[in-house]
Formats: sequence, structure tokens, C-alpha cells
Amino acid sequence: MSDPHRLAVTGDPSEIRELLAMLRRDPELRAAGLALEFQPPGGGQMGGVTDTLTAILTNEALLAAASSTIGVWLSARLRPTRIKVKRGDLEIEMETVKGKRAVDYTRELLAELAKPEPEE
Repeated sequence: MSDPHRLAVTGDPSEIRELLAMLRRDPELRAAGLALEFQPPGGGQMGGVTDTLTAILTNEALLAAASSTIGVWLSARLRPTRIKVKRGDLEIEMETVKGKRAVDYTRELLAELAKPEPEE
């Protein structure tokens, strides 16, 4: 894999923290640059809100492991969740609608990323 994948999952702040805890249970994924992104506080807020988890995945095995864990996590979600993966100039973004389709979303994401990188 020439470029690392930047994975971003956005959702309810408490659910994003739950996903982070799930990903950190995997020893290989703990080294994947897992981080929470903070949004600046809006009007009337005391502090920033964390609603996005990011990871830098440097090989296909880490991407598959993260996708599998996210698929399990998505299947339990009731609210829509936004997933974005970026590799070089290629960016794939999808919003989940039904938790029952979590496996389908994960397969679609991996299929798009498996396509050859565009020639420059």
C-alpha cells in the first residue's frame, strides 16, 4: 500500500468514545494513530465536542481489522453515522442509515479502497 488510509468516523460523542474503546482492545489497532478530534465550542458551550474518531492505517491488514470492528459497532447503532476514508487523493464517504446493513457498508468501503489508485 503506497499511501496510508485515513479513517474518520463521526457520530454521537458517547458512541464515538465507545468505538474508540473497542478499537483499542485490539493490540495492532492501538498503534494505528487512533485519536479523537475536538470541535471548537459553539455558542453557549463550555468546551469542545468530540464527535469524530480518526485512525491512520498503514497496511491492508489494519484496514481490514478496523473495518471489521467498525462493522460490529455499526450493527448496534440506532442513529446515522458518517464514515470517511481517505487514501491519497481518493476519498470515500458514506452515511449509514440502517444498522442491519453494517456488513454491507463495510464491504462497500473495502471494495472501493481495493480499486487501483488513480494514475497521476
